[in-house]
Amino acid sequence: MWSAARKRFGNSQQWLAEFYSADYVSAKARFLAACDRLAFAHFPLLVDAPSPTAEPLTIDVAVGGERLPTSALVVSSGVHGVEGLFGSAVQLAFLEKLTQDWHLPAGAAVVLIHALNPFGFAWQRRFNEENIDLNRNFLLAEQPYSGAPPLCEVFRRALKQAPWRFGLQNARIAKLVLRHGVRSCWETLPVGQYEHPDWLFFGGKARSQSAHLLDRLLPMLFDNCQQVVHLDFHTGLGRWANWQLLLSDQDAADNSDWWKNHFSARKVIESASGRGPYEIRGGLGSWLRAQFPNCRYRFATAEFGTYHPIRVLQALTNELHWHEKLGLSHPHHWARQQLTEVFAPHDVHWRTTSLAAGVSLIERAADALWLSAESSEPL
Repeated sequence: MWSAARKRFGNSQQWLAEFYSADYVSAKARFLAACDRLAFAHFPLLVDAPSPTAEPLTIDVAVGGERLPTSALVVSSGVHGVEGLFGSAVQLAFLEKLTQDWHLPAGAAVVLIHALNPFGFAWQRRFNEENIDLNRNFLLAEQPYSGAPPLCEVFRRALKQAPWRFGLQNARIAKLVLRHGVRSCWETLPVGQYEHPDWLFFGGKARSQSAHLLDRLLPMLFDNCQQVVHLDFHTGLGRWANWQLLLSDQDAADNSDWWKNHFSARKVIESASGRGPYEIRGGLGSWLRAQFPNCRYRFATAEFGTYHPIRVLQALTNELHWHEKLGLSHPHHWARQQLTEVFAPHDVHWRTTSLAAGVSLIERAADALWLSAESSEPL
């Protein structure tokens, strides 16, 4: 597919935009077809939630190479629903780049997790069927599903007023920043809250379906693993079409040098360093590291920037407001289209530049993983 598309577009990179799908159904079909071509094993995890079509909503896990690997490259997409449009495109482009005679080192596997939040992907939402932000839902056993940042209610009251207009939005944000400081926005809005199901970044009151489904499957795949490198693709934070690798505090403490040695050091962002925006609760990476304590599990959020944070926040709040009013009765509502635009821009330059960088990140991660796995680098 890469060579055929290149012939049609010549030296232009516009052919890369063909890997983006129109919706969840087509993204899923293309992903599964590419996995079938390469004889990847397929594990569909059915999510019990309403679908806008007759298509069942599934988290699709595909495994190439060793079924009980000692080292694995993991690439996941769509934990934030609508962001799956980009993550799925990267996964598809990576698969289509592989030839049918591709091979891995002994004991190695590639694991692709497609659409961790299929409900959000299918309905053009960031959150799941319970309005849960899945990347705040993966709390550890000792962590309660309760609590919120000190200023959560203040921000919620100020920003939940509707309808939102751009001028009013700027005024409300400016008032909050002047009163509480810029850092308060990062420490309040995106870190995760467990008290308000009707508000942004709600982590839930219990473990979600997606977490339960992964908890049943992944031990069968990773229990023998000594090393894992995991890239989880996201959009919406950072400068336009620029990528960065975000590390949690614990992953940074254990693996910062490894990421910086194999990737651009200035692109590796540690939340505790002061360069990073925030440290979240209930993140997927921290949960996975805890699930496999005998494995060197290196996890990074591959984040690709889109629009200004105020525009992203406006789209999130508009979509939440109209979802509360209309439910699922208007699947193509303008607020959902606006949300799709801020997390998967239609701009051809953004799509081609970001996708090429995403595939390159996967390839670099694979090279780094199997270089270290075959070397004397300590686990």
